[in-house]
Amino acid sequence: MNGVGRILAPIEAALAAVEETMARRNNPGLEVLAGGKRLRPALLLFAAGAAGHGEHGRTRTNTDGHGQAMADAVLLAAAVEMVHTASLIHDDVIDESSERRKGAALHKVIGTRAAIILADYLFVQGLALLESVKRTSLVPEVVREVLVMCEGQWLEMKVAAGATCTERQYHEVIEKKTAALFAFCCRAGGRLRGADAAELAALDEFGRNFGFVFQLLDDAEDMGEGERKKGSKRVRAEQNSIERAIAQCGGRRYLRRSALEFARRARTAARKIANPVARRGMIRLLESVAEG
Repeated sequence: MNGVGRILAPIEAALAAVEETMARRNNPGLEVLAGGKRLRPALLLFAAGAAGHGEHGRTRTNTDGHGQAMADAVLLAAAVEMVHTASLIHDDVIDESSERRKGAALHKVIGTRAAIILADYLFVQGLALLESVKRTSLVPEVVREVLVMCEGQWLEMKVAAGATCTERQYHEVIEKKTAALFAFCCRAGGRLRGADAAELAALDEFGRNFGFVFQLLDDAEDMGEGERKKGSKRVRAEQNSIERAIAQCGGRRYLRRSALEFARRARTAARKIANPVARRGMIRLLESVAEG
C-alpha cells in the first residue's frame, strides 16, 4: 500500500461505495472515471466521519440518522467526482491539452465532439445522483458550487486572453474554479456529521486553502512539464497573460512558495476541527498533496 493508500485506509470502505455508486450509473464513459486521486470525495468522507464505519462507510441501516448521513455522504462524494471529471474533460478541450494523468487526453482518443458530449453526460449523471440525497438542503449548494466552478472556467479564459493578469485575478480564478468545490466538500461532510457553526467555518477554511495548495502545485507541475517539452506541439508558442504573470513573479518558485503559505493556513484551520479522526485524515491528505 502506497502513502496515499495508507492515508485513505480508514475510509476505504466508504470510497469503495463511491466507486460502486458511480459504476451503477452504467454510463458509457465509466472508464474516464478510473484512476483519479479522489481528493474531493476523500475530504468529504473524512469530514463526514466515515472513517472506520464498516462496509460502505455505514454501521447501521439507512433508516437511522447516522446511516442516512453516511449514505448521503457517499452520494454527494460520487456526484462531486463525476462533475469534477466532466470539468476536466472540458478543460482539456478548452486548453487544447494532449495529455491527462500521464496518458492521452480523452478528446485526443475519441474526438473533440464526442468528448464534449460525454462530459455533458457525466455532468448530468452526477447531478442526477442528488435526487437520492435525503439531506435536501445540501442539493442547491451542490448546484451553486457547480455554477461557481463554471464561472471560474469562464473567468480564466477571459483573464488569460487579456493583456495583463494581477495576482488577485489569478487567485480569484483558483477560488472559483478549484478551491470553492474543495471547501464545499469539507463543509458538506461536516454538516452531515452534525458539526457546529465554528467547526463548519474551520472545515470551509481548511478546504478552501487545500484547494489553493492543490491548484498552485498543479500549475507548478504544468509549468515544469511545459519547460521540459518546450518546442513540442503540445506547448503554445506564446504564453497567455496568466502564465506571463506567474513567470514574472518567479515562476515555479513563486507557486511553491505560495502553496506553502496556503498549506500553513489550512493547518491552522484544521486545529479547530473537533473530530480527531477527521482532523488527522484531512491533515495527512494535505501533507501528501503539499509534499507532492
